[in-house]
Amino acid sequence: MTFKEEFAQALRHQRVLMKHRPGRWQFQALIYLVWLVGFGLFFATVNGVMSGRLGTPVWWRGELPGHMLVSACVTFSFFVGFRGFEKLAPQRWLDTITAWRDWRSGVFFSGLSITCSLVGVVVGMALVDRIWLQGDLVRLLTAPAFWREFVTVSALITCLMSLRYRSRWKQEALQARITEAQLKLLQGQIEPHFLFNTLANVQSLIDFDPDRAKLMLERFTDYLRASLGQLRGDSSTLAQEFAMLEAYLGLMQLRMGERLRVDLDLPAELRAVELPPLLAQPLVENAIHHGLEPQIAGGTVQVRAWSADGRLHLEVADDGQGLDAPKRRPGNGLALGNIRARLQARFGPNASLTLRPRVGGGTSARIEFPISVTAPASSTAPSP
Repeated sequence: MTFKEEFAQALRHQRVLMKHRPGRWQFQALIYLVWLVGFGLFFATVNGVMSGRLGTPVWWRGELPGHMLVSACVTFSFFVGFRGFEKLAPQRWLDTITAWRDWRSGVFFSGLSITCSLVGVVVGMALVDRIWLQGDLVRLLTAPAFWREFVTVSALITCLMSLRYRSRWKQEALQARITEAQLKLLQGQIEPHFLFNTLANVQSLIDFDPDRAKLMLERFTDYLRASLGQLRGDSSTLAQEFAMLEAYLGLMQLRMGERLRVDLDLPAELRAVELPPLLAQPLVENAIHHGLEPQIAGGTVQVRAWSADGRLHLEVADDGQGLDAPKRRPGNGLALGNIRARLQARFGPNASLTLRPRVGGGTSARIEFPISVTAPASSTAPSP
């Protein structure tokens, strides 16, 4: 990524509560530095204009450094307040707050911002008093003019944050609808290719193995019933996702025979967890076509789900050729990009898709996102 792209990404992540921020820390430090200089210059300039001392030696030696010091204390207070909350609060709290799309979000962020501002201003003024004012801090903090100015600035911050978050919610909602429409169109383009191949396999089996052709047609009907039902909706459940995967893998087992072994693991308490439809199937397809089919002995596809700290983990693993093996057909990167786009549209930066080599050979693809229904904490992560 270019400097501009990485800085823009850091700005987007700055608006979201995250325990572990991606990207380099230098960009986060640059954002805080811009805030520090910007706020310090703004208030120093306003104060200089109101006092008539803007640009004078007194302004350069006293007012500008004093405002910069206060701005530095406010910026540090923001860093400690928000990062402290992100680190100490449970992940489910962060997921809940991030999911708010109403007045609660404005109240939370405005309240926390005003609190951090007040602490920073008081600490900053104490330092300014020690360095420049020589004992005027109590008089300043008890002056009505100081509190009128602080309340005015706080109200301005609240209004600006409310407008910014309202605009961001509308943009995210519009982008989510556009992304879902694009992905459904893409799925509609991919499905006929799979359907035609399956019908061709059935046709080739009718003459010399009619029983197997009949069984494949039955499995194909089960798959259509499971997958087409999901395509009509914007959301699915893990139970529906695993039912579709079971039907699809049944078809693949008829084609590959004993070369394909399947292991599906879905705890009963997670069956109602909601997720975007047809999220795991592209990962299963990749595992079979790129990992297992090229091997003479085939292999095992394992799909499992578990919950931890209020988040769902959905893993598709295989013991095939691995990530470094040559791909038999293009499109793997496109499918993974589509999954990441759908996760971003539904959950924002709180969801992820990671690919990594599997211990013992093969590939592990893991999806993680906040659970949208209450799941018992007893679902613990299985051993790798």
